[in-house]
Amino acid sequence: MDNPGSGERSALILAVAASGIGVLVSAGAGQGPVPRALATRSVGGLWNGDALLAAGLPVAAVVAGLVLIRWWPWLLLAGAALTLPATMVPYLDALQSRPTVGHLGSAGVALVLVAVLAAAQELLDGGRVRAGVALAGSAAGAGLVGAALVGAGWLSMPWRTDALHLGLTVVALAGAGVAVARLQGTVRRWPGVRVTVAGVLATLVAFLPAAVTLDRVTRLLEVSQESLARRPYVMVGMLGLATLIVAGIAAMLAGVWAGTAVLAVAAVQAGTAAPVLLGLSGTAQHRAFAVVAALVGLAAGVAAATTRWRAVLAISGGVACGLVLLLLVAATGGVPEKLITQARWIPAGLLLALLVATVTCTVAAVAPATTRGGGTPAVLGPIAGALAIGGREAITLTQLNDGQPEPSYLNSVHHLGSSAALLFIAALLVAFLAAARFLLAQRDSDTSPGDTHLAQV
Repeated sequence: MDNPGSGERSALILAVAASGIGVLVSAGAGQGPVPRALATRSVGGLWNGDALLAAGLPVAAVVAGLVLIRWWPWLLLAGAALTLPATMVPYLDALQSRPTVGHLGSAGVALVLVAVLAAAQELLDGGRVRAGVALAGSAAGAGLVGAALVGAGWLSMPWRTDALHLGLTVVALAGAGVAVARLQGTVRRWPGVRVTVAGVLATLVAFLPAAVTLDRVTRLLEVSQESLARRPYVMVGMLGLATLIVAGIAAMLAGVWAGTAVLAVAAVQAGTAAPVLLGLSGTAQHRAFAVVAALVGLAAGVAAATTRWRAVLAISGGVACGLVLLLLVAATGGVPEKLITQARWIPAGLLLALLVATVTCTVAAVAPATTRGGGTPAVLGPIAGALAIGGREAITLTQLNDGQPEPSYLNSVHHLGSSAALLFIAALLVAFLAAARFLLAQRDSDTSPGDTHLAQV
C-alpha cells in the first residue's frame, strides 16, 4: 500500500497515536485509594520473584521500545495488546489469580507511552510542531485525567470503570492496527546513542527500592535501625534522593536543552501532586464534576499548546497555580483541608482543571527542546518519569510537623508551600528555554548546528 501524502500522513500519525492516550488514562488511575499518577513507592518490602517481575517487565518494555523506536506503530500495537488481558480480568475469573497479567499490562503501558512520544517526535521532525507538542502534552495530562476517575478512594466508593478501560484499550488496538497497516518507514532517523543510553539508565530506578534497604541507610546515616524503623518517611525520602541522582545523571546525558526541559516537566509534575490530591479530595462526592474538570483542563492545555504563545501560557499557568496555592493557604488560615471539610467542591474542581491544563501546556511548551538526537521518547518518557517520582518522594522530607508527618493521606496537602515553589521553578525553566530560543533565533546566522536546531523549533 502506498504511503499517504505528507499532510494526510501527519493527520494519520496524530489520529492513531492519540488512540493510545486512552491507555495512559487507564494507567493514571491504577489501583488503590491513591491514583498511580500521584503515588510514591513503598520501601523495605520483600523483593521476591514477583516483585522483580513487576519491576523488570516494564523496564524491559521501555528498553525494547527505545531500541526499536523506528517501528513505533508496532510498539503501539504490542503495548495495547499487552494491556488487553489486564482490562479483561474483571470479566474472566481465570485471569484474576495471575499477577503476571497485571505486570504485563504495566509493560504494555510503557510501550504505549514510548510509541505515543515517538509519534510526537516524528510530527515535530516533520515540521508539524503544533500537532507534535499537543500529542506530547496530552500524554502527560492523561495520567491526571485517570486520577480523576479514581478520585479520593478513601473518602468515596470507587466507580466501576472496567468497561471504560476495556473500551479505551480496544480503541488503542484499533488505532495501532491502522498505524501498522498504513504507516511505513515512519521514523526518518535513528535516535542518538547517548539519549538512548540516558533513557535506559533512567529505567533502572525501578530497582532502587531493592537497593535502598534499611541496613544500608542505617550505615549511611549512622543511626540505629530502631530509630530509622520508627521513621519510615526517611526511607521514602532517601529513595527519592537516590532516584533523583540516577535520573539527574540521565538528564545530563540527554544534553543541556533536553535536560533543562525534563527538569521543567519533572518540577511541574511533582509540584502538582499535592494540590491535585486536594482537588480530588474536595470533589470526592462529585466525581463526575471532577472528571469533567480534568477533561476541560486537558482540552485547555492542548488548545494552549497549539498556539504560538504556548511558552507564555505555560509560564502563566505555573505562576498562577503557585499563587493560587499560596492564596488558598492564606485564605484558609493555613488549613487548606477546609476546602474538603466545608464541601467547597466547585473551587476544588476549578483548581483541578487549572493544574491539568498547566501540566499539559508545560510539557507541550518544552517538547521541541527534546527532539535533538531523536530524544523525545526517552526524555519525556523514562527520564521525566524517574525525575517526577523521585521529586514526589524527596519532597516528603519537607512535609513534616516537628519532625513527623501526619498519619493521613492528606499530609502533603498541609504543606503546599513546597508545591508552589516547584511550580515557580517549572515556570522559570520554561521561561529560560523560551528566552534561549528567542536569542538563538536572533543570531541564527552564527549559531552552531545544535543551537540552530533549537532555534528553529
